[in-house]
Amino acid sequence: MSREGAGRGLTSEGFESLLAMLDPERERAGEVYEAIRHRLVRLFEWRGCAHPEDLADETFNRVARKSAGGLALQRSDPYAYFCGVAHHVFQEVVRREKRESKLLESGDWQPSSPPEEETDYRLDPLRDCLKTLEPDQQLLLLRYHQDEQRIQSRKGLCDELDIPMNALRIRVHRLRKKVETCIQEKLRN
Repeated sequence: MSREGAGRGLTSEGFESLLAMLDPERERAGEVYEAIRHRLVRLFEWRGCAHPEDLADETFNRVARKSAGGLALQRSDPYAYFCGVAHHVFQEVVRREKRESKLLESGDWQPSSPPEEETDYRLDPLRDCLKTLEPDQQLLLLRYHQDEQRIQSRKGLCDELDIPMNALRIRVHRLRKKVETCIQEKLRN
């Protein structure tokens, strides 16, 4: 949310301070808390926010931190202050969504790729196990899973091999089982 308080939850000190600020009588403070929270959730819903409960909680967290820091409300109805804080929370959400939308629309983003040092520990066994297959079996297995136009690609494989689709699936399934068994053995060792 904000630089100041994003990701920080409500501490017991902050919560106690918040309740004391809402009303000196603890039970009445709890009722005021629930009433304000309900109104904030409805406010965020009305504004079309995806997670109104979370935003209401974030609003309470911020007010509680201010309360623990010595905030004293000047009005008899504390909702007005909470509503002001909620407005700031909402503005941050809108700004973040605009940034994310611009980034997605610009197309200037690169999908993150894992660092090269952190390669999957299963890749080496996979490569080794593929080498145990005959070259034509390797090619069949790789071609079956490789193309993005899978249906067309697999129909092409069926035509090349002059076999029905079901027979192709059975062959690939058997080859995949062989490779999976080999990988599991290598990973156990």
